[in-house]
Amino acid sequence: MPKLNALMLGKSRVDITPDKDTILGGATISGKIRVDYIKDPLFANTIVVCQADRKLAVITLDLLMITRKYVELIRNELQKRWGFDPDAVMIHATQNHKAPSLGHFKISEDYRGIPEELSWLKGGDERYHPYAVERIITSVEAALNSLEKVRIGYGSGVEGRLAFNRRMVMKDGSISMPNSAGPADKMSRYVEGPMDPDLGVVAFQSETSPIAALLLHYTCHPVHQLGQFFISSDWPGALANEMKRSHGEACVSVVLNGACGNINPWDPYADKPQDDAVVMGNRLAVSVNNVIEAISFMDQAELDWKIVHIDIPLRKVNEVDLAAARRYLADHPNPRWLNDVVLDDKWVYASGMLDLHEQYERNPLYRYEIQVLRIGNAALVGLPGEPFSEGGLAIKLGSSSPYTLIAHNTQFAGYIPTKEAFLRGGYETTTSNWSKFVPDALDQIVTASLNTLKAVFEHS
Repeated sequence: MPKLNALMLGKSRVDITPDKDTILGGATISGKIRVDYIKDPLFANTIVVCQADRKLAVITLDLLMITRKYVELIRNELQKRWGFDPDAVMIHATQNHKAPSLGHFKISEDYRGIPEELSWLKGGDERYHPYAVERIITSVEAALNSLEKVRIGYGSGVEGRLAFNRRMVMKDGSISMPNSAGPADKMSRYVEGPMDPDLGVVAFQSETSPIAALLLHYTCHPVHQLGQFFISSDWPGALANEMKRSHGEACVSVVLNGACGNINPWDPYADKPQDDAVVMGNRLAVSVNNVIEAISFMDQAELDWKIVHIDIPLRKVNEVDLAAARRYLADHPNPRWLNDVVLDDKWVYASGMLDLHEQYERNPLYRYEIQVLRIGNAALVGLPGEPFSEGGLAIKLGSSSPYTLIAHNTQFAGYIPTKEAFLRGGYETTTSNWSKFVPDALDQIVTASLNTLKAVFEHS
């Protein structure tokens, strides 16, 4: 293999914290819930990696969601300003439930049944979106302005004590979801599937810093202290903060949250499950630092990337549910306020059902993006939506790369359960805008991801 040019890295951490007046779309289904207070700030954490004339960017956002509209807008702007190939830009929202979203996700942008003054019911706060986009672009500019020569190293660890499969099979065969109250219901029998204990680490070393930047990967919903409406970056932010304490204020950690569709931070068998994001972040940091101690660094790393699209069929809304939704909206053309901040859930669910039906009528196929970035021996796999952990594990087991770091939620696409999960039902399988694909969608995604990894890593 010919000698490559020097590996260069730029990094930045730019504040994207919203105003206290911002509406938290992930707090409830139909509540106009505003921020109570800001516990800790939110950031766009960005690295740009360059070698010769090739460059890629990885941006993680301490946000709930990002929609395709804003992913494409940001990618196009980076192409126009600095010549990035849009396929080489990965944007990942960690699915932090203590933050707003970038774009609408509960109900689609195209649905016209929501009054303009109630646009927040779609999931986003349109006052926040332009600010977030501007700050994200600023983060890339700052990273480009900080390029320096680096060395790269890879490692992985196992941390199985902090995340748990959240689908509990009950005695009658149904599914319940354990929460932070604990312990599991006495009628529970076993958790349905695995968690993913893999802790991925890609470290960058510069002439001025032994650990200049980190790409980190773990798999768990950031949902600590649900029901409390403050701003916080949850465990990904706590982990990044602890890495700064360990390796210096200049260290930037880009945390990739994996296929966590069925993974929560609460031990279903604990009398009092651990529910503190800082505790989780600090415990992860100990494991990360143990991995870093064993890493060997090298000067060069091949850069490559590829995006493929597959057409996944949408589930068709059944006629009974569709008729019921239409009747409800005909009887209640305007939503009913239950109190000062919460609207009638049934109205929102009915609107969502009609929205999903209209999406299906326009096009019964969803154009699903699979993104693979290669940074030397590491593969970053970007998957829209919330795949179940079984999918992430299958990709890792079959990957052509020795180190595979998965980032879910690179665009909003809803839950992507296993086929087996549909047999039992439960929240993640109930047809809605946040669960809309056919039951074999996860299998399709795994197959296409493995083929894309093979194309990127075995082309020579």
